[in-house]
Amino acid sequence: MKTTWTGIIAAPHTPFAADGSLNLGVIEKQCEKLIADGVIGAFVCGSTGEGVSLSVAERTAVARRWVEVAAGRLKVIVHVGHTSISDAAELAADAQASGADGISALAPYYFKPVSVGHLLDFLAPVAAAAPDLPFFYYHIPTMTGAALPMIPLLEQAAERIPSFAGLKFTHNDLLEFAACLRFENGRYDIFWGADECMLPALSVGAVGFVGSTYNYSAPLYQKLRTAFAAGDLAEALRLSDTVMDAVRALLQNPGLPSGKAIMEGIGIPVGAPRPPLRPLTTAQAEILVARLRELGVIG
Repeated sequence: MKTTWTGIIAAPHTPFAADGSLNLGVIEKQCEKLIADGVIGAFVCGSTGEGVSLSVAERTAVARRWVEVAAGRLKVIVHVGHTSISDAAELAADAQASGADGISALAPYYFKPVSVGHLLDFLAPVAAAAPDLPFFYYHIPTMTGAALPMIPLLEQAAERIPSFAGLKFTHNDLLEFAACLRFENGRYDIFWGADECMLPALSVGAVGFVGSTYNYSAPLYQKLRTAFAAGDLAEALRLSDTVMDAVRALLQNPGLPSGKAIMEGIGIPVGAPRPPLRPLTTAQAEILVARLRELGVIG
């Protein structure tokens, strides 16, 4: 199932109220920011969205709200990955019923698949619960521990998952990523998932990107893509350096809490992360936001 989605897809934070409950009213503000910044989609309830820290009911509510406020103006890919096949399938079916544009799932991360075949045993019934939606495998071995080769997955996926559409490739193996892009003459969408390495990914042919820093700095990445497409390598390198400086600043503290602090800093109150993660201190947040303003990454 080929989608040919080209551009930037943000992985939005799930907004929480002060008591830790969902704060769904903030999603409209998040969505409007992405649309204004030229983002083409939202990858909902993934790592940045703290999907694994939400109940099935909460994940359903978040996904449905994103579909509602996007109203066809953004592609909405719902992450349905879980350690339970039945819960993942329930999330997938609800995503299709709600009008989402695609689904994605990572590998189970407690009892881990030891081969591509074992992984497909898990993914196939999940995708089958939403047969009309393109399915993207979420490859993030640093978090799941499932460091399986992706070319064999691409070779076997279509037979097991008719709706298979590609990968969200959040891994640092640029060689494997390039091979996936070229698999059967570009048969699948392979989204690059390491924001700070957009320029290297562009150099091997990436056209689709999913990441968390696009929530607040998409215009910077849009300029980088434009410079690269125009053949202005000097400008692309300058912008890439800014991107990397911003990510270095973000990673002075844990990444997800830092991202939420930045969102608060630009006036979008997504709240604190859920335990076991902790929010940044006020001082840490102020230093981070000031640095990103100094770099021109946020206003």
